[in-house]
Amino acid sequence: MSKEKYSEDDLRGFFISKHNTQCLYKEVPVFSRSVDLVKYDKNNKTMTAIEFKIHDWKKAIQQAIDVSMCFDYIAICIPKPKTLKCIKSIVEECKKFGIGIYMYDEQKLVFEHIIIEQKIFDIWKKQRTTILQYLEDNTDD
Repeated sequence: MSKEKYSEDDLRGFFISKHNTQCLYKEVPVFSRSVDLVKYDKNNKTMTAIEFKIHDWKKAIQQAIDVSMCFDYIAICIPKPKTLKCIKSIVEECKKFGIGIYMYDEQKLVFEHIIIEQKIFDIWKKQRTTILQYLEDNTDD
């Protein structure tokens, strides 16, 4: 599956299918937009916002940063770049902000969790509570 043959929505759907044992929520409203995917750990009541991009990893990073004040963790998910130089650039930029990275390896058809996201401590509690309530209201169990 090459980048030209799938969309961000396809990438997110494939990610969900590979992580179906976790509580995952698509298009969670935050401010005047939505987060592509939120991973919710019910036991710890922690939330991870994950932004998906096929081509523009810098935009994925910016989108994750834009909602970082509402989540415990933030991450991006992108296709794995072909060059080591590009991978290093993405890793360096994400490390600056504590952003986790999932890279989709098109050859192996797997997601690699390249960088583990760092805990965010400066959270807007009211907005976080609103998002948690949304997740609780939209849980199937």
